[in-house]
Amino acid sequence: MSKDSLSRILNKILLSNETKLLSGLSFFIISLLSLHFIFYLNFYNFSGNWLSKESKTVTLQITPMQNEKRVKESVKDELVVYFSSEKSITNYEIFDDQKIKDIIGLNDLHSFSSIRIPLLIKLNMANLDYDIDLKKLIDLTGGSVIKAHYHKEDLFEINDLIYRVKLFIFLFGTVFLILFIFLLTLLLKITFKTNYKFLEIIQIMGADSKSISLNLIQALMKKILPGALLGMIFINLTSTLIIEIFKVPLNSSLSIFYMNDYLSNLFLLILFVFTILFLLFSYLLIYLYYFLEKRFFV
Repeated sequence: MSKDSLSRILNKILLSNETKLLSGLSFFIISLLSLHFIFYLNFYNFSGNWLSKESKTVTLQITPMQNEKRVKESVKDELVVYFSSEKSITNYEIFDDQKIKDIIGLNDLHSFSSIRIPLLIKLNMANLDYDIDLKKLIDLTGGSVIKAHYHKEDLFEINDLIYRVKLFIFLFGTVFLILFIFLLTLLLKITFKTNYKFLEIIQIMGADSKSISLNLIQALMKKILPGALLGMIFINLTSTLIIEIFKVPLNSSLSIFYMNDYLSNLFLLILFVFTILFLLFSYLLIYLYYFLEKRFFV
């Protein structure tokens, strides 16, 4: 029996009634997997960028001198000149009175003006391991008390939480993939048992388990592929729309071959879907070969 005739027979007799079921099932599962992949990819990028930026942030608290409510403007000017000339500081932000008032929740301007308020400055460092030269800053401020708060010291619990979220997304997607594989395995097993006599006839006609497995999996993948591609395209368009509406950060840190964010996401999604289909093809081929060898061709 030729490979072409065997393929046509298997495609016509086996799984002929399950075309709509397989297309719908593959559309649903691949859509969910693609959604998890895009969500994981963007969350991975967003959390990684945020942690990297926040770990390089240092907040300075400069206490005014005795009998002063605010740090002098001349001292602020000296600090601005120093921060601008320091190469290890990428940028800085000086908190004005309005922002400090909003942070501490004071609405009464008179009450706020009578309080001794320290000067708050947020620095973004170029190097994670760089330490602020507090002695230099104290000299610039004329001996003011300065406290440096390194944000990286507060990120341990947040980093653990982000890791748990990533793990949850990954495991949830894995559950959907396992469910998809289980349903396809069950469908093939039921189909083979239902068509037991037909498989015996094919064996008599000269087909071995390897040929049957390969041709059947090819027929199965042809029925799955349209729904899988449609699900991937649907999720890609939907996620792009959601990203544009809610301004979700794309995976720019994972851009490939100098592609823009959208093409990089699309390329990675296509690679992910075809990797899943290849693994599915390999697993089902091995399973069917083992099933036929042990059940029908002993």
